[in-house]
Amino acid sequence: MLRRRALPFGGVAAALTEDDLTGISSDAISSDDPRPFIDQLVAAVDEDRLAEPDLASYALGLAADLADGLHDGELALTLSERSLEATRGLDDEHWTRARHAELLLRFGREDEGMRELHALRPQLTRDEMASLYVTEALTENGRAELAEEWLTSALTTAADIVERAGTGREADEVRAVENALAVKRFHVRRDLGLPHDEIDRIAEQLDEENPDHVFWPEKAHATLLEAQPDAAEELGATWDEHRAIIERDLQASDPTDLPYVEIGTPDLLTALLGDDEDAVPPPGPELEWPPGRNDPCWCGSGAKYKKCCLPRGRA
Repeated sequence: MLRRRALPFGGVAAALTEDDLTGISSDAISSDDPRPFIDQLVAAVDEDRLAEPDLASYALGLAADLADGLHDGELALTLSERSLEATRGLDDEHWTRARHAELLLRFGREDEGMRELHALRPQLTRDEMASLYVTEALTENGRAELAEEWLTSALTTAADIVERAGTGREADEVRAVENALAVKRFHVRRDLGLPHDEIDRIAEQLDEENPDHVFWPEKAHATLLEAQPDAAEELGATWDEHRAIIERDLQASDPTDLPYVEIGTPDLLTALLGDDEDAVPPPGPELEWPPGRNDPCWCGSGAKYKKCCLPRGRA
């Protein structure tokens, strides 16, 4: 069912905020037919009914994601191209371009997709986020080996820049990029089953921290709150709130210093609820984030990430 929007005097629809757009997308995901919601998002742009002009790219990007879910490549690419055009000169331009490249590759326009990614490749040594958005576009389309090659090359270049810069702001900024590249390269190489090298050993140390969050699967979350109701303030009163807290923190964090999220195990739950205060269960596995937009969501719901917890972090 479409969300009903309040109308001010005169009958003109209220301008849509980012939360409104996210709500429309969430409604679409849970509906049997997302096409009316796609039309609603596009109409908000075409009719200039957005609270801020910069939201046009976001609205069109959401619509492109919904069309992608319908496997309508022509519509998804048309909307994605409009989203890219709307974001030119804005902070999200490179991320939007990488998403467009990912769709081009997925729907068979490989030459165009790779041209877009080659244009973005220099950002790997300039933008801390580039190791995420460039790598995701490649790995989502079966090019993990190429991603590893690009990350390795970018690391060499970044190290040379740091050495020439010596000390100061420029060196610190590139060093942060270098760390992001090393950590992402470590994840890609691990997924490819490649043996650790010296860079991987350093990156693994950067990646290992005490958990900032413990993610509890749905049944464990309910059991924990039943036994310890006061924990709802920290963990979220519902499982949806619990997942949203974690996703928002991950999205808002520096990509070189992401929160360490441990997955709560039955042993950890037993230790928390038991009487033995000295019990120290082995740590649970670390939550891998972010998954690809079309991969199963990290929360274990079975839905795609882009249709499950990704929009929770934007709500």
